[in-house]
Amino acid sequence: MTMEGHNRKVCFMGKADAAIETVKQIIRTHFGCDTDEIGKIRNITNNSVYFFTIAGKRYYLKLYRSKNWPEKGKVPFVYQRLSQNHIRSAELIAYNRDNEMYPNGYLIECEIQGTAADKILLDREQEIGLYIKLAELMSSVHSICIPNYGYIGSGIASHNGMIDFLEDEFDGIDDSLEGIVPEKQLKKMKAMVLDTMHNYEDLPSVLCHGDLSKKNVIICDDGEISLIDWDDAMALNWMADVSRLTFWMKQNYSNQEYSLFRNVFLDHYGATHRKAQFDAFESAYHIYTTLDFLIFSIRVGDTETENRLKSCLDSFNTL
Repeated sequence: MTMEGHNRKVCFMGKADAAIETVKQIIRTHFGCDTDEIGKIRNITNNSVYFFTIAGKRYYLKLYRSKNWPEKGKVPFVYQRLSQNHIRSAELIAYNRDNEMYPNGYLIECEIQGTAADKILLDREQEIGLYIKLAELMSSVHSICIPNYGYIGSGIASHNGMIDFLEDEFDGIDDSLEGIVPEKQLKKMKAMVLDTMHNYEDLPSVLCHGDLSKKNVIICDDGEISLIDWDDAMALNWMADVSRLTFWMKQNYSNQEYSLFRNVFLDHYGATHRKAQFDAFESAYHIYTTLDFLIFSIRVGDTETENRLKSCLDSFNTL
């Protein structure tokens, strides 16, 4: 299956959705027929996602809200690399970022038979088993090396080094959070992150999912797992991707559960590059991740998350 919406609330289409005729036109273009059913998945913050069925098979169509994100060519490149390395992913039917029907672009994928991990009530042992499988999967994903660091577009990353990438990212953070986070506080956090990152410049650049969490893990009908929603994929070191996951864990588990599941993942993750030094990197990268998510929560109007993240920023001042 795809993307942001697996097993989320859905609604069948009526006249209220102004984009539905565009969606139907896109489907006819690629399949040459009308759908058996069609609906829109609710509670999606980034893009508009629709499901539809043809000849008993379910597909997902994502309408992108931004013309510049994800970068043109990135998603097909990622899926090609996953396929070359025998890593299960959704079948990509169409990816078009320059089209008269919908200028911002769209994506169509087949459904992966299974259920999003965040929609299943797992007991502790099942949760442990999930993170063991995820660690093994990410070991394979992170074996895919990519030249340079940062945004990957059609496969060539944007920056020569991770420090260069993060410095540019902080320039954007400074602009986005001006008047929201005190300038002195931002400078202090930037220095904390970059000072730590200098100690990890030897880590190679690999394919990173960019948004690791249970909501993007599908537990397939055969018991295996697969990752969905590769729109945030980047070329960074493995620690950056895993730190995104542990940041999500910290926000969604108790302290005891966070420690347990984090350690289970790390114990089964097959990193060969400085795994024992992960803790210091993680602490610094969580600062950057908090700022990044804060910008997003402000943009989508999620005041609850915004306030929680601001509290996290205050805790970093004591580090």
